[in-house]
Amino acid sequence: MARYWEGLTLMQNTRRHKRFKLDLVELDGNYFLIDIVEVLDISFSGASLNVDRGLTIGKEYLMTLVEKGNRLEVKGTIVRSASGGEKRANGESVPRYTASMKFKDGQIHKISDFIDSLEQFKKEERPAMAERRRHVRFHFTIPLETLLSHAAQFTVKKISLSGMLMQGEHALEINSMIPMGLSLHADNPVNFNGRVASCHVTKDKGQAPYEIGVAFSDMTDTGRMLLKTFVDELERTAVAPDGKKGGA
Repeated sequence: MARYWEGLTLMQNTRRHKRFKLDLVELDGNYFLIDIVEVLDISFSGASLNVDRGLTIGKEYLMTLVEKGNRLEVKGTIVRSASGGEKRANGESVPRYTASMKFKDGQIHKISDFIDSLEQFKKEERPAMAERRRHVRFHFTIPLETLLSHAAQFTVKKISLSGMLMQGEHALEINSMIPMGLSLHADNPVNFNGRVASCHVTKDKGQAPYEIGVAFSDMTDTGRMLLKTFVDELERTAVAPDGKKGGA
């Protein structure tokens, strides 16, 4: 019996701050996703990728390639995305995705400089056509550290001084640290690292598919002051936590 009460007390003390529903207040934010991807081949106009998650067609991403101190950052838009599967050595099947990225114009020179700086690669030329140089495809024989990053938006459903419940388009890994920002102040957004505490598929139709619990981390003193001002105003107007009416 003593252990039961100890466990109950621990659960009650876990949440140190009141949470407030944002039924009448709209609060949006953004987070920065970074995925490790495999470049299947690359040209001066685009790249073919092997990725762990589906990429959004029409969305712009930043691709970073690093090899022995050489670094290339290039922006591109996803023009094709397809799903498939991959079997691991233990026989387990895991989902994999392929995608085609079209690079934004005006980046051909830095792409060319990066490829020229690599010591080992093989290239395969397509049949002659207009702007032939743009359609030479390179297949690397050495592994490249390749990161794909993009900003995504979320909507805050509940918030406290220590964390928030948000809805977003992407599933996030539990305990991962994600760079995030809240638009509490138009001229001074609050930036922090969010530790993902939970991630569930939401049942709300017409809403973003994932409901994610996030704990605030690495927030500046100014950011915490802006957050406290915002939460204090919610408490003043809502009177009670979790959107309940005063006196309930």
